[in-house]
Amino acid sequence: MHEQPKGKKAGWSWYLRVAGTVLSILLLLWLLWRQDWNAILNSIKGLPLWIFLVSFGLLIIRHTWNAVRWFILVRAQDIPIRFSKALKLVVTGLFASNFLPSMVGGDVVRIAGIIQESDDRIAGAASVIVDRVMGVIGMLFVLPFSAPLISLIFSKGLFFGGIIGSKNSKWIDAIRESIRKSLASLKIWLSQPGALLLALLASWLGILSYAISVLILAGELGIPVTLADVVGASTLTYFITMIPISINGYGIRELTILSFYTHFGGSVEQATALALITRFLFLLVSLPGAFWVGEILQNQGSVNQYLEKEIE
Repeated sequence: MHEQPKGKKAGWSWYLRVAGTVLSILLLLWLLWRQDWNAILNSIKGLPLWIFLVSFGLLIIRHTWNAVRWFILVRAQDIPIRFSKALKLVVTGLFASNFLPSMVGGDVVRIAGIIQESDDRIAGAASVIVDRVMGVIGMLFVLPFSAPLISLIFSKGLFFGGIIGSKNSKWIDAIRESIRKSLASLKIWLSQPGALLLALLASWLGILSYAISVLILAGELGIPVTLADVVGASTLTYFITMIPISINGYGIRELTILSFYTHFGGSVEQATALALITRFLFLLVSLPGAFWVGEILQNQGSVNQYLEKEIE
């Protein structure tokens, strides 16, 4: 009796994301079909190898800082985990999010891994939620860089502006519930403000590493942007892809990049090349997780059972 509505709700949420992903990708393909693919491919081929290597290295640094952020939060609760293990779980979570969206999410992978390492399962699982919260807080601090783009979205009445500005009670209730759960998890760490500040610093360093990576690529492609432009676009793209209408932001992210970077003065071909290259690098940096995902999720059934009892 109690489980049926819950399962039905999860099913509709999943179907919405699948539909949103398909529609976004179809729209993206339609836009790309109208472009000069020779120009796009020439833009990509014209990039020197060192640009790819530097950008790829900066993405690795970004995810390393994200692992540092989580490691700080985990160690603050005296959970005996090595940094190498935390980094391994972060990369494996990225792989799950990128390649296994229909089966398991990246957060479930991390929770599964940390539960295996910790006697305090509640704190271990909560650390993943708090890590997400600190990532969002870090982004909120740099959101002012997105002000010109936010103004553009609302002034033109674009699709995303309609969603964000909607007064639909379901969206509001979902946001309130998400905030409530996040604050409840954060309580465990409030007595350790030093750890939270260090985690926030790691989050900012990760944001900076990613922004420099995109700035280098965009500049080499001929898109006239500044670091502030890239930070603003990346931050707003992050929040837009958090809207649960697509699987891991597929399609939505690329459409957003096309919109923002053509607004900055790049051609559609240049912005398309940037979207494709950064997506490729995202996938590439998470590939090592393929070697570990099976090992971490070998007891996924017991993890799910635990989460139902303890977390919810």
